[in-house]
Amino acid sequence: MSYLIGIELGTTRIKTGLFDIQGNLITEEIRNYPLFFERREGKAESDPTDWWNAVIDTLKSTLSNISYPDIKGLCVGSHGPSLVALDKNLNPIGNSILWMDKRSTKEAEFISHKLGRKSNDLAWFVPRALWLKNNSPDSFSKIRYFVQPLDYITCKLTGEVNATMASDFIKPWNEEILNASGLDKSLFPKLTMMGELIGKVTLNASITTGLPEGTPVVAGTGGADFVEGYISSAILKKGIICDRGGTSQGVNLCSTSKIIDNRFFSSPHPIVPHLYHTAGLMSTTGKSLQWYKELFYGKKLSYEHFFKDAAKSPPGAKRLIFLPYLAGERTPWWDSDARGVFFGLSLEHEEKDIVRAILEGVGFGINHIINLFKEMGAEPTEIRACGGQAKSPLWNQIKADITNLPVKTTKIVDSATLGLAIIAGTGVGIYDNIIDTANQLVKIDKTYEPNPQNHNLYKQMQEIYEDLYPSLKDNFNKLKQIR
Repeated sequence: MSYLIGIELGTTRIKTGLFDIQGNLITEEIRNYPLFFERREGKAESDPTDWWNAVIDTLKSTLSNISYPDIKGLCVGSHGPSLVALDKNLNPIGNSILWMDKRSTKEAEFISHKLGRKSNDLAWFVPRALWLKNNSPDSFSKIRYFVQPLDYITCKLTGEVNATMASDFIKPWNEEILNASGLDKSLFPKLTMMGELIGKVTLNASITTGLPEGTPVVAGTGGADFVEGYISSAILKKGIICDRGGTSQGVNLCSTSKIIDNRFFSSPHPIVPHLYHTAGLMSTTGKSLQWYKELFYGKKLSYEHFFKDAAKSPPGAKRLIFLPYLAGERTPWWDSDARGVFFGLSLEHEEKDIVRAILEGVGFGINHIINLFKEMGAEPTEIRACGGQAKSPLWNQIKADITNLPVKTTKIVDSATLGLAIIAGTGVGIYDNIIDTANQLVKIDKTYEPNPQNHNLYKQMQEIYEDLYPSLKDNFNKLKQIR
């Protein structure tokens, strides 16, 4: 039997999935790794060595489940825009600066001003590199290449240095941004399109990981991990919302026209001709859940207990509203000073209500983005939920009730690795194209229909949710100034 492998490098964990050619999941291995925060500085980092060790561990465990590893292709995806600096020997110089790191605000404003654009962090890869130059000159002097997390892993596997991109319109940098930054262009390796062959697994990487030497490695999605969600959930026609729930949240819309609004990223669809995709991003949705669970339930207690408690609280959590802005917020506010809020907290609230309010707060944030899509003429028809959040029937139902849209999940719920396996299979010629393959292999498993009574309640709370940030904005800024 022949196999394909997808490796998804998330913000807090790695998933390595082994699939047969029919798209059936044979096995998937998951490992967690730490993040390093200093919230006052806006610092968010991760050690690339931890990623590579997790890749080694998950590959060895995955391959131990099959008797003969006939691996036809492999593709790596990752979070982004996150930056890894490599020295001349292609080893990391310090930690990776993650997509949620806020220290390069001034550099982003500098580049944006030179380009005559409003600053936001959708293109903060290059500002992070400029921040290193401005703030860590000793480290900067040792840098040979800047790469993305997935590019670092493919470099370890193949010995080749590339910068992968999802499409001509979705890439970590372009000539214009590099020119505005003033950085040496030789620090940024050649751009390679998703699906192209990068190289093959070297002998050394084979010995380290257990992969067969010569296994083809195909270019991934260039840090645009929503593309993997598009493929693995078959979100390839207009009107479908892709809800990618992980540490952060991606709310993506397929439409027939480009939405022009600087609060969103909109471009031609990376896979389907004549369609556009528009992305709204929330910073700390799943992270809010993890934060509260570990703080008050303990790291060892399972999430099942957490969700059971949430189910005991009524819809609306007794009129308690949560803003999931624990590290600032992106869409629609683009404000790194924003902070989390429990609004309406009273003596009647119990732990179960706070738990449910967190789940609902994420739902309100998703619906806020969808409401803005509608204001700009879009007509969403359904939501397809993917990622870890989609494993919770309660959360899926809450999202359906809040948005008044059916929420659908696929047979393989947390399925980014399937999307990467399909890219790998297409890149090595097993599949003709991504669109037909995704439509054939991806199966809808469950549909959560909205409850009209619950939606009526949530509609009233949604209005308050959307008013909270504007009323608190000035005080968020004042709070930041306190030392």
